[in-house]
Amino acid sequence: MNYEVIKSEFIKLKKEELEYIDKIAKISNNKILSEYEKLEIYRTLNNYKVKLSENLKELFKEFIKDKKSKDLNYEEIIIEFDIDKNFLSSVKFDYERQKQRILGKLGIDYKTLNFVLTLHDFLYIREGYIGIDSDVIQNEQKLIEKPIYIFCGIYDGREDCYGPCFGDEEGYLYGIYEDICGKYGDKKEIPKKGISEFEKNKIIIHSKRYVYSHEIKKIFKEELLNTKNKTINDCVKETKNRIEELSYVRSPEYKEKVLLDRINELYKTVKGEFIQKEILYSGNFLDILKETYKLPNETTVQKEKIVKNNGKNSVIVISITQDKEYIITFQNRIKDKIIAEFPSGYIENNEDIIEAAKRELKEETGYITDDLFIVDEAYTSPGIDNSITYIVVANNCIKLEEKNVNSTEFISYGLFKENELEYLINKNIMNGAMNKLAYYNLINNVADCNVVYVKSNKHVYKKQKQKTNPLDN
Repeated sequence: MNYEVIKSEFIKLKKEELEYIDKIAKISNNKILSEYEKLEIYRTLNNYKVKLSENLKELFKEFIKDKKSKDLNYEEIIIEFDIDKNFLSSVKFDYERQKQRILGKLGIDYKTLNFVLTLHDFLYIREGYIGIDSDVIQNEQKLIEKPIYIFCGIYDGREDCYGPCFGDEEGYLYGIYEDICGKYGDKKEIPKKGISEFEKNKIIIHSKRYVYSHEIKKIFKEELLNTKNKTINDCVKETKNRIEELSYVRSPEYKEKVLLDRINELYKTVKGEFIQKEILYSGNFLDILKETYKLPNETTVQKEKIVKNNGKNSVIVISITQDKEYIITFQNRIKDKIIAEFPSGYIENNEDIIEAAKRELKEETGYITDDLFIVDEAYTSPGIDNSITYIVVANNCIKLEEKNVNSTEFISYGLFKENELEYLINKNIMNGAMNKLAYYNLINNVADCNVVYVKSNKHVYKKQKQKTNPLDN
């Protein structure tokens, strides 16, 4: 398609747009437009804007071919044609300067009433035709009669709340609102006591934690152009629906669901059908089983499982004394090999995890405490052992004078400072897999607290670190 053909198409399309604008101005001067009619006008003007933008881009490509910048005359008139001298005469402008500004937006010279497109104008608008606001030509019959505001969030009294939050609404100081038709970033701060009055006779669209106000504005504009919507309320309703959907899709809950679905699909490819269980050996402490499974590829596999102490779960206790020393135990585990461990043991039937941690700590070391919390859990050795080990932190451990004489284990213990504990780990003296996992949790999932209670002489050195969801980003 050559330059002259594209230019002719632009002139034809531009004249159509100007005729349509003048027609709407005359109609709106003589009747009250319905909401649906105003939406149709808005959409028609947008269609002209899109088509003229596309045409200008093509026109510029053809115009610039084989031209060098030094040959360009920016005052050169590319397109010029006359328009009706009564153009927009039916619009009730507040003042002449307003009319001059509106005509200028349409590319019309205020004095001659000619449409003029110079090379300078061409370069300025080639990437996007500006068009005209439908409200201007509708004689103050606004497309959006009732103001629409986006509720962007709240500012509360916490020191760490640097911007709009979506937390507990009881403690907030003021709400943040943004006009859906205004400029991005132009927000109103409404004190808590004035919110009810501010929201009166306005439409309020609430933003969500994962959807920003500039995105809501874009969504609303798209819904204004959606021909399925017959009223502004329809546009608002669909905007709200899309905000909910977008917020959910971006939420950690949805990401978690997608991730788990993917994991489950992968697992389905290998999950076997349980056939039978056979006891190969049964001792006082240890049982060995053989389990038979039929896999999805129709093969049959047999897995040997170890059941220790009737399949009981266990606890490892990271124990810290009032002097911030770690209680480390030693037992005869491997021939001629020193193995250091945190106090640990099995959870008895129907026993609470924390109570089991207290009991094992007392039995193995004679220390007691009531300040314990669970940090993590893990299968001890998946594949051959189905039991779970729970990792517990025990603060404020105090030595009892009496020892537990009923203990069947021969155990010694020592007190080690934090850097000495690190040495035990680095030198593989503390070399059990679950003990290393416990130390990893101490370093990564436990925060320093260092709270001292004067009256009771109670020391709390560690607290559980709140785990952030890595999918929440």
